[in-house]
Amino acid sequence: MTLDEKLELFSKAVIDSATSQNIEIVHQYQESLQQLYDEHKQNALKKTEAAYLAESENLMREKNRTLSSEAINIKRKINEKSSELADKLFQDVALKLEEYMKTPEYFDLLIAQISRAKEFAREDEIIIYINSSDAGMKKLLETNTGVNLTVSTRDFIGGTRAVIHSKNILIDNSFSTKLSEAKNSFSF
Repeated sequence: MTLDEKLELFSKAVIDSATSQNIEIVHQYQESLQQLYDEHKQNALKKTEAAYLAESENLMREKNRTLSSEAINIKRKINEKSSELADKLFQDVALKLEEYMKTPEYFDLLIAQISRAKEFAREDEIIIYINSSDAGMKKLLETNTGVNLTVSTRDFIGGTRAVIHSKNILIDNSFSTKLSEAKNSFSF
């Protein structure tokens, strides 16, 4: 083998060796870059998923806060409307009571209330009050019940009130008390 051939063979071996080393280095570098890319991609996906979950939770909290606020507003409006309707209803009831107080049935009711109060008291002294608006019926009521009646200085719309002082008992059959009790226990 000649020197030129040896030189060419050596040159070829060196170039082949350098090329294979170069290919190996490039391959290792590509693997390294691919690994860095995969790690970066996973980190970015994790951050994106975490941000998505955090924003979803924020949106849910905001939605719940808005719904809660609206529910409170709706309840307030319902309560206001209920109160308004209840007031109107009791105004109508008061008007019906005024009409009822002009009927013979009201006179019969007063006689029944006075008689029951008198029976309840038995032998104890009792003071039976009628409303000032019923003062015109006082004599007729006393005649029909046999009880001395007192006209109240306090307006209680209608009905009767009776007091048995010896037993500290108040019998309250007044319309104002009945209306007040109905208003307090009324709900839609």
